Amino acid sequence: MTVQPVGVQNRILRSLPSDTIARLQLDARRVQLARGEILQEHNRQIERVYFIERGMAVLLARTRRDGPVGVAIIGRMGLVGLPVALGITQSPHRCIMQVKGEALQIGAEAFRRVIDESTALRRQLMNYVHALLVQESQTVLCNVRHGLTERLTRLLLLTHDRLEDDTIPLTHDLLSMMLGVRRAGITMALERLERSGAVQKRRGAVDIVNRSLIERRTCECYRIIAREYQRLIDLPTQA
Repeated sequence: MTVQPVGVQNRILRSLPSDTIARLQLDARRVQLARGEILQEHNRQIERVYFIERGMAVLLARTRRDGPVGVAIIGRMGLVGLPVALGITQSPHRCIMQVKGEALQIGAEAFRRVIDESTALRRQLMNYVHALLVQESQTVLCNVRHGLTERLTRLLLLTHDRLEDDTIPLTHDLLSMMLGVRRAGITMALERLERSGAVQKRRGAVDIVNRSLIERRTCECYRIIAREYQRLIDLPTQA
């Protein structure tokens, strides 16, 4: 029987049996995460895992010549430090907190011990691995095949799902970095969405005014990603 513990917002944790959650909490602590805080550094030892409870982190791929591009966003539907679950100690990807929040933090060694003890946790982590791979691979397809408005609306909808807030506190500079496009393109795409009544721009944020209008402008990629998270992690979705 799965019992959803009071005060735990992370969807992966809420799907686990109460004894597994209690075992994780023995070694975990609740931490506040500031915007810009690095949760996973590229090519460095991963020492901690973060079950995001509030806010949003961005997983970044990079090269020295091209700089970083966002390949996945992580909120209360997931965790940072997933390579640890696969027995991997480091990753070429950096993960940065882009919307401040909080998480349950657990050391990598302690996390591996609980994985060894819990079949339910292993199964749910493998579900999350697949869902994250779908998000990353569908993002690649979207960035190559679809127009900027479709890519931007996909990102806005995924962010809206993870924050569960109509205010998306992402700047034009950050959106351009996450999508790998020029800032001017983001500005023009947001202006088109604003004229349609879907969003409202303001300094350092975008307000979701009419989600259904955004869904009409986005591509199938959003629905594919959202459907896999719902199917595999039993998450509520607005898709």
